[in-house]
Amino acid sequence: MLTQVDVRVFWDCIEPGLREIKKESQPDWRPEDIYTALVNNIAELYVDIEQDPCESFIILQEKPNMFKPTKSLLIWVAYDKRGSAADKYMEYIENMAEARGCNKIEFWTPHAGIAKAPSHKGYETKLLIVEKEI
Repeated sequence: MLTQVDVRVFWDCIEPGLREIKKESQPDWRPEDIYTALVNNIAELYVDIEQDPCESFIILQEKPNMFKPTKSLLIWVAYDKRGSAADKYMEYIENMAEARGCNKIEFWTPHAGIAKAPSHKGYETKLLIVEKEI
């Protein structure tokens, strides 16, 4: 099951997965940005410590709503070599969000299939971001 861990202990375990995500999705962040956010408690790292080596990790961040007195739990990065993270961990993450007083869970992805996958569990796409580099 997922356990919050110190990135300084698990960095060597998660860095290859972060680099894989970076290569595939081209997010704005660099792996070093994630390390910094985790060390400075801006985000939290969870791994499935029952796995050796670590094949699953999730980086979460509480995100306040700018327009309402609410907050969401953002799944900032999720990595699972087995491809079953949503089925295995979403209930745990939903319970964590509720216990923290979050009114919703969100995740951002450039992959339409991933965005649609949890729709059978009540998730819906609320926003599409369209960009043009200038």
